[in-house]
Amino acid sequence: MTSPSSQTVTARDLFLSADLTDDAARTYLASRGFQDPVAADEHLQTMAADLSTRQALGAMADTLLDALCASADPNGALVGFTRYLATRTPPRSFLGYLRDDPRATQILTQLLGASPSLGEILIRSPEYFHWLQLALKRTPPDHIDYHTELDTLLATGADTGTRLDGVKRFRRREYLGVAARDLLGVTDLTDATRQLSTLADVVVHAVLRLLSDDLRATTGRDAVPGRFAVIGMGKLGGMELNYSSDIDLMYVYDPADPKAPADHEFFHRLARRLTKALGDHTEESYLYRVDLRLRPMGRHGDVASGLKQYEHYYETMGETFERFALIKARPVAGDAQLGQSFLDVVQPFVYRKYLDHAALEEIARYKRRAEQASDSDRNVKVGRGGIREIELFTQVLQVTYGAEHESVRSPTTLTALAALRDKGIIETTVHDDLDRAYRFLRMVEHRLQIVHQSQTHTLDESPDVLDVSARRMGFDSSAALESTLAAHRDRVHTVYADLLAPPGDEVDDGRRLFRLLGGELSDSEAIELITAYGFTDASDILHLVRTLDQVPSLVQARSTSRNLLANLLAEMLARVAAAAEPSRVLNRLERIVTCSGAPGSLYRTLLETPMLRTQMVTLLDTGDLLADRLSKYPELLDSLVAAPLDTETHRTAWERVLDQLGTGDPAARADRVRRLRQIEEAKVLVEWLAGGDLATLQEKLSALADTCVGRIMTWLRQETEAADMETEWAVAALGKLGGGELTVHSDLDLVFVYRVYRGGRGDSALFTRCEALVKKLYRFLEAPTSEGIIYHLDTRLRPDGKKGALALPFDKFAEYLAERAERWERLAWTRCRVLTGSPALTEEMNRLVTDFVYGDWDPSLPAYARHIRSRMETELGKEQRGDRFDLKVGRGGLADIDFLLQLLQIRHGANHPAWRVAGSRRLLAASPASPVLDTKETERLRDAHLFLRTLETYLRIESDAGASVLSTDPERQRVLGARMELQTPTGDALRQRYTEVTGDVRRIFEKGIERLEGEGNG
Repeated sequence: MTSPSSQTVTARDLFLSADLTDDAARTYLASRGFQDPVAADEHLQTMAADLSTRQALGAMADTLLDALCASADPNGALVGFTRYLATRTPPRSFLGYLRDDPRATQILTQLLGASPSLGEILIRSPEYFHWLQLALKRTPPDHIDYHTELDTLLATGADTGTRLDGVKRFRRREYLGVAARDLLGVTDLTDATRQLSTLADVVVHAVLRLLSDDLRATTGRDAVPGRFAVIGMGKLGGMELNYSSDIDLMYVYDPADPKAPADHEFFHRLARRLTKALGDHTEESYLYRVDLRLRPMGRHGDVASGLKQYEHYYETMGETFERFALIKARPVAGDAQLGQSFLDVVQPFVYRKYLDHAALEEIARYKRRAEQASDSDRNVKVGRGGIREIELFTQVLQVTYGAEHESVRSPTTLTALAALRDKGIIETTVHDDLDRAYRFLRMVEHRLQIVHQSQTHTLDESPDVLDVSARRMGFDSSAALESTLAAHRDRVHTVYADLLAPPGDEVDDGRRLFRLLGGELSDSEAIELITAYGFTDASDILHLVRTLDQVPSLVQARSTSRNLLANLLAEMLARVAAAAEPSRVLNRLERIVTCSGAPGSLYRTLLETPMLRTQMVTLLDTGDLLADRLSKYPELLDSLVAAPLDTETHRTAWERVLDQLGTGDPAARADRVRRLRQIEEAKVLVEWLAGGDLATLQEKLSALADTCVGRIMTWLRQETEAADMETEWAVAALGKLGGGELTVHSDLDLVFVYRVYRGGRGDSALFTRCEALVKKLYRFLEAPTSEGIIYHLDTRLRPDGKKGALALPFDKFAEYLAERAERWERLAWTRCRVLTGSPALTEEMNRLVTDFVYGDWDPSLPAYARHIRSRMETELGKEQRGDRFDLKVGRGGLADIDFLLQLLQIRHGANHPAWRVAGSRRLLAASPASPVLDTKETERLRDAHLFLRTLETYLRIESDAGASVLSTDPERQRVLGARMELQTPTGDALRQRYTEVTGDVRRIFEKGIERLEGEGNG
């Protein structure tokens, strides 16, 4: 026989040749591709422990050596084969089986060479290899197959621990099947990740069901107290589970009785038990490592939360990273309907109605931190051009466009990328490049993790180890792997950087403002950014912007509020810069935000509602009144974009609210009326500032006062002895309220008249009760509380003025008008309008006032009116010093118009009912004919009246007080000019316009007086 040393060595010689030397054997093994031929020879000889086994090995040696050398790691495959063979009894029988089925040998060695961890599963359960042989010939199982088998397993009468061990064996076997199909090319990457995720879904659901029944039984309950669902996050949620992934979970429940602490505790216990059961190590190992850190408040949060808790948390405290994390949210176990309800709750948080540029900066910053914390050059997950960059690229676009395009919301990265391509959001070439790169990088990640079932994402730097890794990934050499990897990573990073890390001059404002708020810009850079919006006082504006960022939130994370503020400022600053007083706009916004206690909620509302954002700047630029009301009553925000209502619709709504306040604690009722007046007044002001006309504003404010006074009077009469059916009342309004011209901070000029019904006793006791009733009304309307006042009353126009009775019997009122009324009172009573009262008394009072006002013409009235008007101008207007303009009683002011029109009413009203109109605005709108005023003069007075009353309204909104004086300060006049929308809003422009208007009014007033005096008694 020829010695093997002089012949070519064969695989059979390794087992059967007595003459084969160690050196020859090892040389042969090295030539076949074994990196450690010494160890390989030792393992081969270890297997041949007895003659029968040696002979069986010799018989299949060629098949075995060919299969081992074809594997990615011949040495590793041989180690695994040696250990596995030791589990088969007798070994020769199994070797005979392999000799007869070369394909089985190839499967076994391929798995062992790719993954020692899979070898451990086979060594632990040798019978799984035969199960695997059959499984590979069948269609891969789906969730129904998994559920069916687990249902059978759990239906046994064994205890909970035993059944959990059974689930672990099932999961381990199915994991082997998924991995084998992947490594052998039966399925592709997406199939493998989907199967791993489906397996996890079914396992979690089965364990949950088992533990729910167990906990229900141990707590003595007939049924689970509500609903419970498990939400998969991360790769599990995205159906992208790795071979060694943790499973990121959140638990949501809906208790049958939300007020029962025991129900809540049941679900908390269930959540803790589920987490423990999934992660506990026993003799059968464990199921899954569970990570709950994505739940609200992370490690510090409740292990499970109710649906409403989640909703509140994400509405108020949710952070940017949680929005991105929730893209992957998917119900995986438990009550499916509750799981869907959870998704419905989080969708508005994830997919906002505005472009979230600041989120890009937050995510880019997060990515940079991850890179710094990793061995990023070798890490295919978080390193440059790695998996995380593809995921972030996709998620940023999902967050940006998901509100508009529901199809891009998929939790699965590849599906989402395809949807982004289909919607034209990314180009086909970008999609194709990222799709290929993602599949490649995930393949690399899978092959790394499956080796030892460990959470690694890093390629080893050792050449020998890297060569093995390359072969496991289908490459002939590590150089080929590195070249392909580098090409994919370069392309991924280019695409990622174009979106999330553009050059400095291409970064959008939201991101730059986020950096500014985070202190990442120098003062000079910050000033430059602010100045670019058009601000002239950039330093002051920068201070105010930073002040907004410092507003504490009672409910939201700082990063959340900062993100929202940065986005909001990017949308608002240009409009703020164009305001009349930019710094005051931001200052007032800061007051509102501070009072809200939840800056982020307000910022989000403004971001998601462009019309509201625009209106907010306009309102805050008008002054303090609306800023203070918004600070005090946040519910007013909704009214800023509400459709305007007509006066009667408003009145009906106010009456309905007041009807509901008719009973209850009087003090609380009064405060609710105060609140109603403050809120409703602000609403109608908002309507006006949004483009309404002044006449409608005045009518609505007058109607609000009418409604409040009338309803309060009714309440008080019902509560006092005056409601003894002896009296009837009439409450008359004079002044602005009488003329339907009420504006903000107007006093109410009221006169109270009563009359004893026929048969009643009009004695002093009744007079005292009626006087007390009016005093009570005074206190109700004027008493200040934390809600302010309702209205200030002015009863100086009552008979006998301050010295007169607050409530006057009708006969005394008639006697006063007939015998003691002064001439100026004829002018004042032209504005009379009865707000509330009995029909009979109202009719008689109207007739009495008409007879008084429109009686015989007194030729001395024009001169008298001029004299009174002159005194008002001098004593009240005080314009002589030249430092103020009084819109009301100054030269050519509103009093000139009112006095002239009242004289004309008295002059013509007796014979021409068209002149019997209460109020200058209404009278000018009606334009009854008069020889004293021609048509053009009437039009000029109408325009002047509108100008002066508009200016007065802006003054009062600005100061939140009853102002009627225009400052001569050019800056203040510039601001008012801008609000009045003068073509050139400068101080000189407003002064010039005011001087022209009042000068014209004075000329018409003087001419009118002269014409009336010239008429004599004609």
